[in-house]
Amino acid sequence: MKCIDSLEMKKLMVLGIVYFFIGNNAFGQSTFKEGVLDEEPYFALHNGRLNDSLFLRDLRILRHFGTFDGVDSSLLKAPVLANMMIEQVRAGKAASYRSLIQYIADFKKTEAYQQFTQGVQLLKKLQDKKVDPANWEEDKLLFVRMGFTESDLDDFKNYISSPEKSELTYKQAYTAYMKEIEALSPKPRKSK
Repeated sequence: MKCIDSLEMKKLMVLGIVYFFIGNNAFGQSTFKEGVLDEEPYFALHNGRLNDSLFLRDLRILRHFGTFDGVDSSLLKAPVLANMMIEQVRAGKAASYRSLIQYIADFKKTEAYQQFTQGVQLLKKLQDKKVDPANWEEDKLLFVRMGFTESDLDDFKNYISSPEKSELTYKQAYTAYMKEIEALSPKPRKSK
């Protein structure tokens, strides 16, 4: 009788622990009280990294209380969020989740947001597309939006027109192109 009680007790303990972890992971991390909205986000004072648990908490809070579309995930990057927070503070608003969520909601009503979403959609369309100089007039729109000058556009078109670049995607070509430009740029000298 004592063995059965001990075995049943162990089963109950194991089940209790399993339920605790399942409940904690499924519910505990995404339930926040509204008071958290008035707190200062971690990324406001620290360099948030994607594997940083406190930055991930910031993202969970923003997603929990904000209304974000798929395209908006591009806004939820530490440097972008930090720049938006700086704008809010300069405008005299509190450095809080609440002010940031309101800023994003207001931004989503602007023409700039419409252009942003079009740019993100264009980027997603082009990033995996093979370079094709024959379609350059259509494809160059993204690069125009990125601020390429006419000279830059011509130079990049010449770059992707070489036969060895024909198997690259636009993303790969752009990365390689920028590395080549960076390699050609003079390096600043360090003072002693």
